[in-house]
Amino acid sequence: MNRFISFMTHHSQLFVAAVALVVLTSGFIGMPFWDEDEPRFAAIAQTMVETGNWTVPLFNGELAVDKPVLMHWCMAACFSVFGMNEIAARLPAALAALLTSLALLRLGTRCFSTATGIVAALAYLGCLLVAIEAHAATPDSILVALSTWATLLLVEPFLPDRRHQPGTKQPVQVNNASSVSMWHAGLAGSLLGLGVLCKGPIGYIGPLVVVMGWVWLVQCLSTGKEQPGNGRLKEQVLSTLRHVFSEGIPAAFRTVQQTRLLTVTAAAILVAAPWYISVGIQTDWEWTKGFFFVHNVGRFVAPMERHSGGLLFHPLTMLVGFYPWSCFLPLAIFGATRQLWKTWRQGQSPHIENLHAPALSLLLLWMSVWVGGFSLAATKLPNYIMPAYPAAALLVAALAMEAVKRSAWLYPRWMGIGVGGIAFGGIATSVTILVGSFYGLTGSEPAAIIGLIPVVGAFWLVWRSRQRPAYAVTTMVFLGLLYSSLAVGPAAAWISRANTLPALIREAHAHAGGHARIGAYSQITPNLVYYAKGLVKRWAHDSDRAEKAAAFLLTGPDAVLVIPENQFNELSSFLPETAGVVGRARPLFKNQDFLLVGSMKESAPAVTKRTASVRSIKK
Repeated sequence: MNRFISFMTHHSQLFVAAVALVVLTSGFIGMPFWDEDEPRFAAIAQTMVETGNWTVPLFNGELAVDKPVLMHWCMAACFSVFGMNEIAARLPAALAALLTSLALLRLGTRCFSTATGIVAALAYLGCLLVAIEAHAATPDSILVALSTWATLLLVEPFLPDRRHQPGTKQPVQVNNASSVSMWHAGLAGSLLGLGVLCKGPIGYIGPLVVVMGWVWLVQCLSTGKEQPGNGRLKEQVLSTLRHVFSEGIPAAFRTVQQTRLLTVTAAAILVAAPWYISVGIQTDWEWTKGFFFVHNVGRFVAPMERHSGGLLFHPLTMLVGFYPWSCFLPLAIFGATRQLWKTWRQGQSPHIENLHAPALSLLLLWMSVWVGGFSLAATKLPNYIMPAYPAAALLVAALAMEAVKRSAWLYPRWMGIGVGGIAFGGIATSVTILVGSFYGLTGSEPAAIIGLIPVVGAFWLVWRSRQRPAYAVTTMVFLGLLYSSLAVGPAAAWISRANTLPALIREAHAHAGGHARIGAYSQITPNLVYYAKGLVKRWAHDSDRAEKAAAFLLTGPDAVLVIPENQFNELSSFLPETAGVVGRARPLFKNQDFLLVGSMKESAPAVTKRTASVRSIKK
């Protein structure tokens, strides 16, 4: 055991990478795309490969203005190498999660200890939303990796390096005269430019608000006289505020200079601007106007696609997305805030006298910027605040390793509540799957067994790890990785059996003898477009759409129509005698079947039987 711990400590990068690969690959079980985003983004990448136009994003032949191009490029590159399949489309997100875990290992090792870095990396991989997004054909995991590494490169010079003071208890002076090297500034700026190519301006603004705000605070509090430790609270507050106001402007100039903001910005522009200019010119600036004014300004000032919520939406959804580690996140935030408060009350500059204080202040600000910023936006989705998850992972890891140093639990009542939260989350997982089986997730009931893992883990924490915090940390790491990997692997694969629309489109291709030309009557979904492997014709609001759809079926035996069952009556009277219903499926969370209408290849008696089937549908 001691040899294993020694190997893990001295080869931490190899250990984290190996665990990450095992956890991430466990979720790559072939399953169709979910929801609306995955097949939409994959269809855009598919079009890039097929047309050779890697500049203008197109979805079903129309301009796609909701996301920039980096994610599509990553997927298209994987399609070119591994073929067009779901695993290739999801591979970039998994690689991004691996890179984020390595960034956390580096930051945790520098600021706390190697063990803290390892726990932080594995805690990040072992929370629910990260596991989902690491196996999804979406841009969020990529943005998190870019923003985390950019933040790390820019704050490193201002953080005390624990790697060079193993076991020391002496204060280490933060060198407020240090600055980011030109190499790191250029690299960080390039990563921010890629972030802009991934999700727009937030890829540049978000990380820099964290970095500039924290470095400015370091600059303000690192100059002038230290505050007296025995003063009254009111006097200390006023004295600190006067100090910050007097040093604020000079500190701002030093912050800009020492972070090399101009170099960072220039590098970001050099990386991002060429594509933005090119796509603007090629689309007569329609893409630019749609993306910036609709999907940036528009999403911020008004809810889009019914994605709204109050100010507490993101903090509450983070408790779900960061599960099971979220059960201890409030305690970690409380502990870090309390430690910074005590340091300040004692009249010590937090970044000088306490080795952990600078890192704790960085992590709290990091979370506050991303969670608070998106809480002000009108449109809200849980994945918007994923860039805050690395900070949360390192914060709970720091709490965990602080507990290991003690002979008993830190804050035992809070810890008890956290363990209870783990058990409750497991029960909630099972209940959610069982309830979902009545609302579209048909046949997914066996996947509810995944909820037993946190319940068993909670009992183990109480029984075996109650007085042994080191065992509790190991249990939490194992619990998080096992729960998340099984949730996005075998359990998700079982649940995906309810996603029948992709199978219906494959049935259409088989019916056409290889490749079907597909039309959509009234409704079109991204799943339909991606699995159609070509442009999907659509008749939505045309007054003569029934005649046009029927005419489409006459263009050849490979023409197939997808139509909601409740709209079949208005089409049936226009169908040619050789056409009929050749398949049906119930898409996820729909209250009716979708019908597959195509050429009937039977004899005359079979056609008569088909006519009777059509009549039964009418009734």
